[in-house]
Amino acid sequence: MSASYLRPISAAAAAAVLAGRRPDDVKVADDFPTEFSSGVAQQVGQGSSASTLGPFFIHRTTDDVVVGEIGGAVIAPGIAEIGYAIVPSCWGQGHATDAVRALVELAATRPGIERIVANHPVDRPASGRVLEKAGFMCLGDAEDEHEGVRLRVKRWELVLPPGLAPPP
Repeated sequence: MSASYLRPISAAAAAAVLAGRRPDDVKVADDFPTEFSSGVAQQVGQGSSASTLGPFFIHRTTDDVVVGEIGGAVIAPGIAEIGYAIVPSCWGQGHATDAVRALVELAATRPGIERIVANHPVDRPASGRVLEKAGFMCLGDAEDEHEGVRLRVKRWELVLPPGLAPPP
């Protein structure tokens, strides 16, 4: 049984997060929001369903509590980039791994997506283990920018098997 499942983030929940409030339409972990919740909330309602993968709240299966968020988007022909965050109190419990696997399954149903890429800060090796468990291969270190901050990251890639994704 999975530790978590994905549910789209509602416009009301996104508005609450952006206003610095806890969403009224979902239960959230005591240490919610994550460090990326505001950025994720800004993505709600952006783009078409063909070019976006979420964003989604990550719900803990046992009690339906939101423990993080995940999402992605097509960034170039055939390539989708994903990102995720889990509240610290729920690290190491399988939620990120379940969420990444579920998002990969969703991406595989989207026409034209052939590769999925992801990054994580080098000081968070557990995020690398999550991606590795989901079938990603590490491409090495790189410099990245997130919300105006330069970060040293590990880059990862998953090539979807031919024939898995429907034709464009």
